[in-house]
Amino acid sequence: MKNNIFIVIPTIRNLDFLKEWRNEFVNCHLVVVEDNREKTVNSKNLKFASVTHFCHQDVEKDFNKDSWIFSRKNAGIRSYGFWKAYQLGAEVTITLDDDCYPGESNLVEKHLDNLNLKLPINWVTTYPDPKWMYTRGFPYSNREKYPVMVSHGLWSGALDLDAKTEIKLPRILREKTYPPIRQIIPFNYFYPMCSMNLAFKRKVTPLMFFPTMGQKPDGSSWPYNRYDDIWAGLFSKKIMDHLDLGVINGSPFVEHKKASKPKNNYQNELAGMKMNEILWKRVSEVKLTKKTPKTCYIELAEKIKFPNNEYFRQLKKAMIIWANLF
Repeated sequence: MKNNIFIVIPTIRNLDFLKEWRNEFVNCHLVVVEDNREKTVNSKNLKFASVTHFCHQDVEKDFNKDSWIFSRKNAGIRSYGFWKAYQLGAEVTITLDDDCYPGESNLVEKHLDNLNLKLPINWVTTYPDPKWMYTRGFPYSNREKYPVMVSHGLWSGALDLDAKTEIKLPRILREKTYPPIRQIIPFNYFYPMCSMNLAFKRKVTPLMFFPTMGQKPDGSSWPYNRYDDIWAGLFSKKIMDHLDLGVINGSPFVEHKKASKPKNNYQNELAGMKMNEILWKRVSEVKLTKKTPKTCYIELAEKIKFPNNEYFRQLKKAMIIWANLF
């Protein structure tokens, strides 16, 4: 398995933070998605099993008239990296932000351990680690039913708060790492998926499209920003619930040394924050009938009662173009 693990990093800065991960990722493959027109970031001399480095020009070469589906000046461009990793044979994809550093040892092994779990049906654990979840009284017939497809890692340092909360509550932003903990995200519940420390299996790559945000290829702006991973989490969780596929949340932790500024983030997040209050309800209302991640994703795109505006008409098209890659 370890030879088929890909680390996808979107960046506009540099890759110096990877020096802190040199021992962790030595047997993994690196996919760098540089959020610039041309390659300016140095990706040489990194100790990985292989290194591939892409930029906007590569997106345009691969997708031509459809290259617009991938965000620019937004970390959602990492979806292009997910697709490249899939093409290169990734069995597990792990993605990190370029301001995340080791918070626990053995990040890769812990993500893999999460992804090897199977979750129970109809019962939830009272112990904060699914590996030892089956305490006294847990029915044997309900154990180990659903495979985990997504491992949602957490963070110490700068927590993943929205900017409105971050501005109000700065005192909590330097929290220490929690003790190792893993939680089941309950079936038929949503969760705020953060992409700064995330791992998923090959099977659900068709669900890992991050909606177009930030800038368009022509430099004009999409109306929403910084909700790409959140909305990808809405769509993927809806489908995984339908397909009986699970999500684990918690360890491994990374240390997040946040590079962005709360006041700037607030302006970027405001439109998405308002729309998010509507969108999750629209996703929840959809009744799915298909049987595979790809076909469910297309069905979801077609059935969501998106707001009747140009952005969401384009998003629907983008979701279908993405799904048909698989």
